[in-house]
Amino acid sequence: MLLSTPLALSIKERLPDAQIDYLVLKGTEGVLAKNPLVRSVYTIDPRKSSVALIALLWKKYDYAIGSNVSDRTTLFCAVAGRRSYGFSYFRGKEWWKKLLLTSCRLYDDRMHIVPLVLTRLEPLAIPPCPRVVVGGDADDEAFAARVQGDDRYVVLHPYSRKEYKCWTVDGWRRLSGLILEAGLRPLFTVSPNPDDAKMLADILAGAPLGTGALGDVLSFPKLAAVIRRGRGYVGVDTVVTHMAAALDVPTVALYGPTLVHHWGPWPNDFPGSAPYGPRGTIQRQGLIAVIQKEWECVPCNREECSRNDGGGIACMEAITPEEVMTELAGLLGRGSHS
Repeated sequence: MLLSTPLALSIKERLPDAQIDYLVLKGTEGVLAKNPLVRSVYTIDPRKSSVALIALLWKKYDYAIGSNVSDRTTLFCAVAGRRSYGFSYFRGKEWWKKLLLTSCRLYDDRMHIVPLVLTRLEPLAIPPCPRVVVGGDADDEAFAARVQGDDRYVVLHPYSRKEYKCWTVDGWRRLSGLILEAGLRPLFTVSPNPDDAKMLADILAGAPLGTGALGDVLSFPKLAAVIRRGRGYVGVDTVVTHMAAALDVPTVALYGPTLVHHWGPWPNDFPGSAPYGPRGTIQRQGLIAVIQKEWECVPCNREECSRNDGGGIACMEAITPEEVMTELAGLLGRGSHS
């Protein structure tokens, strides 16, 4: 969702008076909190009837744009917009999408998601502004200054809703020690998810003295302010990592089987459309470093690992704390605090 904000930015740059609303899955709306580009955020709960929401949104908008290829997104684009723009894989069972939408384009995951979604503006003759925008205000910045004091910390975000994206507990512990040796504080984020809370407890139980964690679960704007104030950030493939990259903070992203060329953290102000190559390796763009193993099978784009016989994801487990610290140190030398 955050990686669709270049759509909103592009529209507002071309049409400053345009009113932009979002429809998102319930529970994800916090990502857009305080975003200056967004007027309202509607939510949909897949477990409940959508009849009332359909009635509310029916042809309410001049234009509706879908930023992903799901059937639900296509249906609500057609419902909400007098003109609708979306995606399809153009497979046999998706024939109906071309009938419902004003314009339907191939969802081509060989492209990075940011320039891909911006292609939906071509029929509207709106120039693309490929910059991810994160919400927040002065109150959030004041909060970060108040609760963190100095800026000599690195934010660490180990959680993902998908287990195959997670790094090892031991890796986070050892990385914390390397950050401390560099004279900085490792500061872990806090998640409301019970499984994430257990992961954090396991990490902290064996982490060196001086490793810290945020005192509470923060809103996205407050978390963004804490990340922006710090020296750097390390995280797995998740929205918080995309947020750190958008804040122009030195960011190390740990990737396993995911298609980095499609889902890698977007480097704002990147002049082209393909910041990352398709093969697993360490890839650097500006203040972003993506670490992915340079194996023949990477990226496989699968949630289970054929190399590990029911165990963890081998390519994630093989990432070493030393690799991560090397990339982080290199970025810190070029960051705004250096």
